[in-house]
Amino acid sequence: MSNRLLTLASHIQTADVATAATSAGMTVAVCGGGNAAHVMVGDLGSRGYTVNLYLPFRDEAERFTAALPSNGVKINYVTKGKVAHSKPGRVSKLAKDVIPGAKFIFIPLPVFAHEPTLMDIVPHCDDDAVIVAMPATGCFDWTATKVFNKLGKRVTIAGIAPLPYVCRIVKYGAEVNLMGVKDKVGMATLPSRKINEVAAVVEEVIGLRVERYPSFVPITLTPTNPIMHTGRLYGMFVGAGYWRDRKGYPGMIKFYDDCDAVSNEWLHRLNAENQKIGEAIEKAIPGCTGGKVRNINEFLKWTYGPDISKWDTAGDCYRTNKQFKGVGSPMIEVAPSYWVPDFKNRYFSEDFPFGLIANRGLAELLGVPTPDMDTVIEWAQKEMGKKWLVNGKINPTEKPQMTPQAFGFTLADIRKMYAH
Repeated sequence: MSNRLLTLASHIQTADVATAATSAGMTVAVCGGGNAAHVMVGDLGSRGYTVNLYLPFRDEAERFTAALPSNGVKINYVTKGKVAHSKPGRVSKLAKDVIPGAKFIFIPLPVFAHEPTLMDIVPHCDDDAVIVAMPATGCFDWTATKVFNKLGKRVTIAGIAPLPYVCRIVKYGAEVNLMGVKDKVGMATLPSRKINEVAAVVEEVIGLRVERYPSFVPITLTPTNPIMHTGRLYGMFVGAGYWRDRKGYPGMIKFYDDCDAVSNEWLHRLNAENQKIGEAIEKAIPGCTGGKVRNINEFLKWTYGPDISKWDTAGDCYRTNKQFKGVGSPMIEVAPSYWVPDFKNRYFSEDFPFGLIANRGLAELLGVPTPDMDTVIEWAQKEMGKKWLVNGKINPTEKPQMTPQAFGFTLADIRKMYAH
């Protein structure tokens, strides 16, 4: 293995972190100005936390500050019928202005942004800070340790899956709708011995239940976007026939409400292979999953709870989940009433290279056959002009991707990382 990341072991030394008992009123930082960042400014700020915003992208910090109302970001708690307002503590495009002093630093960003964001913020983190990625699918622990090794500095990291919020910005810098908060999420930490204290603070700060995981493996194999999005995409655009025959669609398809039988079949096919990967890595590294690699129906019931009214299949869960109502699909209208897939959308650019293909790379390392994952990946890579799979094997030179092959890992390396 070329870039030794075996310091991923749980004996890594980091400073003590804040506890739930001392978290009230503490300063946190949020990286990025997306939907979840708006929620955290409005929600956490209205509950007494100081929320700093790190917005390094172009003129994002200036735009946010200019749009911010005098009484702060308005958050609409849609299902509760109430609103709150709060202003961020500090907003800056420079990490040195907003990261020092923040005890918890949340990164609700896509996977491709993890490494550059960590490179920017880690030098300015307090020794007792905790960096929390949400969601942390896509092997966040590998990326963080790579950055720590480059910089010669490390802090405690945590990863959450799935993203706690279902939310949408109404007006940038000014208003956001919060449609729901997950019933519970899973979390892992590095070092793993920090899991209880970190999870207790996150439960207090975000306001949900956190299940403690023994390692990042159940986070990586969580059947969220890597399975839930890619299986639906294949069923929608290939199985249903429209795009297979290069026909356009008369309107925007609702991603969850319109989930059909073909999509449901592919969701369960990918889920079954993901379960086999989980079983294989648990056999190879006993204790690394803690039995927490859930099947898709169990996962949806576990995280959304009473918001789903029918559980028989993944399709049933999609169609009857209150938090999924009205969500559109990655499509663009290229002519009146003529919609086509948007292969540049994050459902493709994020959920394949940093999701399904990451899981497929683990399968290859473990010797788990994945014919259905291969079918879906081969379709997507043809549409996207990529070659992640070549002759049925992961091609580690195709960028981007988050696979053990791209990191140069062997199965022996993975064992050393996650052995308990």
